[in-house]
Amino acid sequence: MSSPSRGNDFFTPMRFEAEVLDCEVEGSLPAALQGTFFRSCADRRFSPLYSDDTPYNSDGAVDQFRFYDGHVDYRSRYVRTERFLAERKAHRALFGRYRNRSTSDPSVRDLSHSTANTTPIVHAGMLFSLKEEGLPVRVDPDTLDTLGEWDFSGRVTATSFTAHPKLDPHTGELIAFSYEAKGDCSDDLAVYVIDKYGAVTNEIWFKAPVVSSMHDMAITDRHVILPTTGMVTSAEQLQRGALHWAYDPEVPAHVAIVPRNGTAKDVRWFHGTADQAMLVHTTNAWSEGNKVVLEAPVAAENFHSYFPRVDGKPNDPARYIPTMRRWTFDLDSDSDRWQEEILFGGMTVTSFTRIDDRYVGRKNRYSFMMMSDPSLPVNRDFADTLAVRVSNAWYRFDHLTGGIDKFSPGDSHGVSEMQFVPRSPTAPEGDGYLIGVVNDFRALRSELVVVDAMDLAAGALARVKLPFRLHMQVHGWWVPRAVLPFEPR
Repeated sequence: MSSPSRGNDFFTPMRFEAEVLDCEVEGSLPAALQGTFFRSCADRRFSPLYSDDTPYNSDGAVDQFRFYDGHVDYRSRYVRTERFLAERKAHRALFGRYRNRSTSDPSVRDLSHSTANTTPIVHAGMLFSLKEEGLPVRVDPDTLDTLGEWDFSGRVTATSFTAHPKLDPHTGELIAFSYEAKGDCSDDLAVYVIDKYGAVTNEIWFKAPVVSSMHDMAITDRHVILPTTGMVTSAEQLQRGALHWAYDPEVPAHVAIVPRNGTAKDVRWFHGTADQAMLVHTTNAWSEGNKVVLEAPVAAENFHSYFPRVDGKPNDPARYIPTMRRWTFDLDSDSDRWQEEILFGGMTVTSFTRIDDRYVGRKNRYSFMMMSDPSLPVNRDFADTLAVRVSNAWYRFDHLTGGIDKFSPGDSHGVSEMQFVPRSPTAPEGDGYLIGVVNDFRALRSELVVVDAMDLAAGALARVKLPFRLHMQVHGWWVPRAVLPFEPR
């Protein structure tokens, strides 16, 4: 047998769909793991039209891991978007630079450019695969067959839908928003409240102070928090044939506080600095009296190397590492500024952050993050890959004590974003498991790892091994079997 390829080969496109029943399990799967873990993945099937395009402009696929009675079944399918079907028919790439229709083949410029490759989410019994440049795409949660775009029975009138809606665990409501909601470069925002049955109960339209990437959001039991970023666009930028986004270091951060049951006149904007304008993913938010508290990893400069600066200068590595920050907005104050505290810093923090989802919108103690930890041992054959391309650890942060626990999958491994699964519906916060896919660059294989969320340092409880490497994951979603029933295949 020839020796395995070096780690960088791991990132070449897979271009496959697969099914594995009764996956090989090393260790013991906890009995509490009864449900389905979905992953949204990005995998480019055809070479891009432009060499400077971003990996975000890749076809979407959904992976499904079903846990039942100590067994795991795996299935993967591409999302059959309009884009996927057009390129399959042509047998080549037709769509141009990231979110720039003018660079696409004229035959497809009027089609949806969404790849549906960012986040899977289950609501009202429906599985959606989300990408913020288009409407949700419904996918059959059992077969993973694509059912088509979904506008919530005509009630979502925006042209796009966030990749990061929030599910309120107490009311069952799904809170979502749209930016550039009337098309490319529009300054329109729309907020949607969708009840547990999938019906839109409130729609709020208002204007943004800057047209920017607004990838994520947060909620409390009363409010929606929408942060802008320094990643901006314009009609002129698109007409030049550039990528949709470019980073402007002079653009400050703005945050909208939107009452969930309010109207446009109730929206209040707070304004920050350019050093606060790289908030991509939120951790959580909650209300304290008439104050709104948001926690999130925030950087002082662009950490998306795929998107250029508007001034053409290189990014500053000393400024684009996020720190975990707490922002407090006082709704009783006349000030349009917020207070900032740094909770965790001085480490190679990423922006991929998760919590125990039972605490979404309420004060939480623990958060979990995908990290790049230079202190961990690294196999010399994969040092370049681990240093540049991937994260190599999961961390648990204790926001009360400042304590940190971490899991390392191995010296030639990279981690995907993890998901927290509670030990039981009534278990205390953080008492449960982290699950997520780990990539073994030495073996060129992937495995799903299960770790005790309260003892990450103890290592993996179980590894669900696959006989091949997987598509590269963006985000994931866990659904208990009691919420989304299934019969083993």
